[in-house]
Amino acid sequence: MNWYFSIFFLTALLAGPVWGAEPSDEVAQKPNLIWVITDEHNFRTLGCYRETLAPEQALMWGPEAVVETPHVDALAKRGVLFTSMYGSSPSCTPSRSSMFTGFYPQTVGTPVNNKVLSTEFPTIATVLSDNGYHTGYCGKWHLSGKSKPGWAPEVNYGFQDNRYKFNRGHWKKLGFKDNGSPVVAAGRKNKPSSKVDGADEESFTTDWLTNRAIDYIDQHKNEPFFYVVSYPDPHTPNSVRAPYDSMYTNMKFEHPRTYKQQRDDNTPAWQRPDGKTKSLLRDMPQYFGMVKCIDDNVGRLVEKLEVEGLLDNTIIVFSSDHGDLCGEHTRVNKGVPYEASGRIPFVIADGRKLAEARVAPGKIVHQAANTTDWMATFLSLMEVANVPKTAGRDLTPLLGAETPKDWYDITFVRFRDWQMAINDRYKLYVDSSDHEPWLFDLEADPDETTNHLHLPRCAEVANTLARDLRNYMSEHNDKNDVATAKLLDILK
Repeated sequence: MNWYFSIFFLTALLAGPVWGAEPSDEVAQKPNLIWVITDEHNFRTLGCYRETLAPEQALMWGPEAVVETPHVDALAKRGVLFTSMYGSSPSCTPSRSSMFTGFYPQTVGTPVNNKVLSTEFPTIATVLSDNGYHTGYCGKWHLSGKSKPGWAPEVNYGFQDNRYKFNRGHWKKLGFKDNGSPVVAAGRKNKPSSKVDGADEESFTTDWLTNRAIDYIDQHKNEPFFYVVSYPDPHTPNSVRAPYDSMYTNMKFEHPRTYKQQRDDNTPAWQRPDGKTKSLLRDMPQYFGMVKCIDDNVGRLVEKLEVEGLLDNTIIVFSSDHGDLCGEHTRVNKGVPYEASGRIPFVIADGRKLAEARVAPGKIVHQAANTTDWMATFLSLMEVANVPKTAGRDLTPLLGAETPKDWYDITFVRFRDWQMAINDRYKLYVDSSDHEPWLFDLEADPDETTNHLHLPRCAEVANTLARDLRNYMSEHNDKNDVATAKLLDILK
């Protein structure tokens, strides 16, 4: 008996944590990937992002309006945070298509919402499935057309377990039918409802999806896995279950500083109020509640990995598809070139030993990147070949302790009739309207209220970004004749 326990503890000591079932040799060799995606998430609501900002930018809704997010913050301390990460497009379907294929949305047939992702391009799930991983997905997908909710889309895009994947909708209460299949709580006329309707810690969508992820980990903890948890919050409707619905109701919220900026008849359409902010101060406590609920559930996921002894061999990513203006510039939601619309949270933590991992704990990366880069980066970290090669860049050189001196700081965002080139300080915006291009200087003007295009000191950077944007549009077939002509005017 003593001999048995001696062997057991010696084996445990050599193998690492022994909570729950022991991981197999294959698990130890191949890292798992857990990927958390939120929807329409303003980066300023996360503590780890507020720490990177000046107070007037961090506290956009007033000095008292803060939601604490200790679990996402802990991931940032264990991993790397990007301050200039953008959706390839500030809209759900286009951005998500880039996340999973590594190509720009116009390439894979998803330039706008509710389009069907082309099956000609392998997804990261397809590649990992072909390399010995079990793959799964729960939550919002929004890449299979107009079906709503559209449970378990017929084309699984490489996700072997997509039972709890739904195509679209921002449901608040989920459950099971008698046969075990998932269902959205019914409302009027027995149709799926987006109301909270008494949802609790078991049925509220964020909690329900986390429970499915925990079940998945239980089922696949002895093999390498890739699992996506895609929360449809904090997207509208702005509502959340108790007690989160009342956590911030007594907090003092103010309109953002840019809420009443000056405009006139010549103001471009993207700078005008959208007429949707009347309920802003009433909505923000609910928005904060949704963020808090998400953070608590991130904590549950991390705890599960730790209990099962998997945390030290799991890469965890926290991200969103696009932002939400939350009242900045008298607008809500997304679709415009402002930071809160297109800039997104992105944190990546690698649980493997530092000698083996390439993710420097606590590092902050300022170089610009977008969702197109994620597939190449994840596969590189997992040492899986990115075949066929995608359009995005492998960001792993930026994740280590030393940043390469020769890294070229540029990324691109597009939406409907406009395109934008971005680095860590400047953004050059062009569209097909009658208005001139716009050059943002995020250092000199973080509120994004002034066009710096004609300032002599900005001439060189405007020229460089115009050249880069023109090359991107040509290389990736992002046609916009009017915008191209504007770029040529800058390049004269």
